[in-house]
Amino acid sequence: MKKGSQQKIFSKAKIPSSSHSPIPSSMSNMRSRSLSPLIGSETLPFHSGGQWCEQVEIADENNMLLDYQDHKGADSHAGVRYITEALIKKLTKQDNLALIKSLNLSLSKDGGKKFKYIENLEKCVKLEVLNLSYNLIGKIEKLDKLLKLRELNLSYNKISKIEGIENMCNLQKLNLAGNEIEHIPVWLGKKLKSLRVLNLKGNKISSLQDISKLKPLQDLISLILVENPVVTLPHYLQFTIFHLRSLESLEGQPVTTQDRQEAFERFSLEEVERLERDLEKKMIETEELKSKQTRFLEEIKNQDKLNKSLKEEAMLQKQSCEELKSDLNTKNELVSSYFTLLWLYSHKTDNSLPLGLKIQLPDHIMGKMWFNRNMWKGL
Repeated sequence: MKKGSQQKIFSKAKIPSSSHSPIPSSMSNMRSRSLSPLIGSETLPFHSGGQWCEQVEIADENNMLLDYQDHKGADSHAGVRYITEALIKKLTKQDNLALIKSLNLSLSKDGGKKFKYIENLEKCVKLEVLNLSYNLIGKIEKLDKLLKLRELNLSYNKISKIEGIENMCNLQKLNLAGNEIEHIPVWLGKKLKSLRVLNLKGNKISSLQDISKLKPLQDLISLILVENPVVTLPHYLQFTIFHLRSLESLEGQPVTTQDRQEAFERFSLEEVERLERDLEKKMIETEELKSKQTRFLEEIKNQDKLNKSLKEEAMLQKQSCEELKSDLNTKNELVSSYFTLLWLYSHKTDNSLPLGLKIQLPDHIMGKMWFNRNMWKGL
């Protein structure tokens, strides 16, 4: 990959507008032909040049078979199809889903009803090739049973996050071109150990750090990132070639010995060590921030427990105070009643009682007795 070829690549590596994705040249000739919903599927196998090439697979019965639609409540509106077991059996002409090895569910990019959800593929445990390109799929899901999958094409959908394929240790070709992906997850380089061909053309990847996450992929020989913001960064080609040592093709162009030499000269060992130190420092700072956040959340949790405990204690104290007040009132009533009886008894028998036994009651008790004077006068 000489400097002249680099300039040629960058001239093509313009960021696509959000209104539409670029149309492959081999697909432009198809517009004049009447296509069934499955005709025009773009498969991108790896060839000697390290490129994804486009193929058109034509199935005579596809137009009839994809007229089958499973209506599902509010989602069964015009423009959306559903993947059902019956549809899979008709397309593959195989009643036993466990025996299916290849499945093409790619739809025409020119319109028509498209698949929005990945579903009902769990029984296809021997599936090796799956094509779901040119649909409306927004999330990679329900593929965890397809452990034998070698090729997965989800190009030109609505996917914004790479997920749901963490367990595909046999996956060799992954095509996610024409989606809305912004980041490459760290786990991709650690778990997809068999990956050889990766196409991320026409996404929103903008950081060289995302490319460095692919470093553990020792078998990766072909990478396409054209039409991502990252390809406009200085030294993008050298950075990628330096970190991904096994690459034989980058952006559809072969990686030459001169390319590797330029990459090593640009990213010398000292430079790499400095970058790695900076990255390690950033990672440590991130971990410290996460640790502080964890401690802060724990303190908030403990404070909430303390507040709850104090609130319960205050309620218990209030209840105890009310009980004491009630008990005091009861005792006051008993004392008042006792003195009332004593006073009444002493006045009823005042002629027979000694003078020392005459009872003089307090004013507050006498006040209560005033209202009951008619009662004690009658005694």
